[in-house]
Amino acid sequence: MKSLLYLLLFLTAFNLFSQRKALEITNIKNGKIKLFVENQRVKIRTLDRKKHVGKIHFSDNQTLIIDNKLVKTDSILSIKKQPLVLGTLKTGLLIVGFSVIGASAISASSGNDSSILLFLGGTATSISSGLIEGLNKKRFKQNSTFKIIDQ
Repeated sequence: MKSLLYLLLFLTAFNLFSQRKALEITNIKNGKIKLFVENQRVKIRTLDRKKHVGKIHFSDNQTLIIDNKLVKTDSILSIKKQPLVLGTLKTGLLIVGFSVIGASAISASSGNDSSILLFLGGTATSISSGLIEGLNKKRFKQNSTFKIIDQ
């Protein structure tokens, strides 16, 4: 019983004192700090305008790994959270909106008067999918400093 208690204490202490890496983003103007921890889904745009979407991992103090691609911290142009639920919802709304717009075109070709309502509804649905993209704030390089820290 005593050895079981020691084992439990050791495993708890091992978990408590382990260090995790995180990407610390400090706003230059007001000093606010935002952390992106490992395995968090993000969307990063680099200085060469390439987009990387996936879970964030760290290889060393200057390199991130996103979707098996290496990204240096000094080449990050912008970064934002990209939850899977919002991405799926955005895509679903866009598909539904375009489908309703297509249905309004078919309805208009048959001479139905309600086609304008279908068109307006499809347009509103498509626009709302674009508004969902703006829910999470982007962090830009010119306003922030990026560094990898141990938590």
